[in-house]
Amino acid sequence: MKKVVVFTEPLARRYSVPRLSFTYLFVVLSNIFALILPFYFFTGTDGEFWTSHGTYREQPNVKFLYKFIMVLEATSSTTGQRKEIFVSTLDSLNVLRPESHRMASVQFHEDDVDLDEKIDSFTLEANVPLASDEEIHSMRALLFFNFRLRKRVKLDMESVAYTSVESGTPIGEFNSKGSLMLRQTNPLGIRSYFSNLYAKDTPLVGIIDSQSTRRITDSNIGHLLEKYRHRDVAADYEERYPIKTRGIDTGEAGAFRLKMQVDIPEQEILYIATLAEVLKDGWAAEHGDFKSSLFR
Repeated sequence: MKKVVVFTEPLARRYSVPRLSFTYLFVVLSNIFALILPFYFFTGTDGEFWTSHGTYREQPNVKFLYKFIMVLEATSSTTGQRKEIFVSTLDSLNVLRPESHRMASVQFHEDDVDLDEKIDSFTLEANVPLASDEEIHSMRALLFFNFRLRKRVKLDMESVAYTSVESGTPIGEFNSKGSLMLRQTNPLGIRSYFSNLYAKDTPLVGIIDSQSTRRITDSNIGHLLEKYRHRDVAADYEERYPIKTRGIDTGEAGAFRLKMQVDIPEQEILYIATLAEVLKDGWAAEHGDFKSSLFR
């Protein structure tokens, strides 16, 4: 008659050593190496194993600082003489240019389309009165914003939206539309607090109090842009299909009109991977490569 197994008793051998012994140390180090070494032996398909950075999407929280500068280049249709027209919402800058400063109508409104308490677009409209013989051939404008990230990267900085136009014929109206997009040279670190990378730098525009001396920052648009473009992290205005209208076609004789719409879309943020993400991705890559090697 065939026998049936009704009970099994495994045989185990236990080897005991003191904790303060080379044998115990060897076992501990072997277990550590068994856990760590696979992270170095298994690499990804791109040849890189350790994750150094990551990306995520976020819509920045942007606020208009009510700082606006516009410089027009006007030419007299009778004498051909050129002159500059300076328009600004900053009284501290207007007093520096009493000869070229001109009062203008500046209106500004913001739109929160999806009602998430984040502004989706800003629109500025400026109307500059002109003399009967003044013709505008060049325009440069700057809008200043506060740009903030808060989802993972905590970043707070001043940003600039710049637009310009030149024409051989008189310009009566210029319509600009674009998006304020984050520009990064390197990934940003993840912190639990907000950081301003340029808090110690001289403000781009405004009033500075230093050693009991009150002075005004440079109001030249070229100099402002020169300082701004050297920043490793900034927000740039990406313009799309600007439209200029000749002065005779605007229907508003004796005025120059600027309309500028700045959209704030959701955008990709590049950040430095945390230690937890590095270990997690490494563990996933290790087991993924190990499983794939078993079925080759």
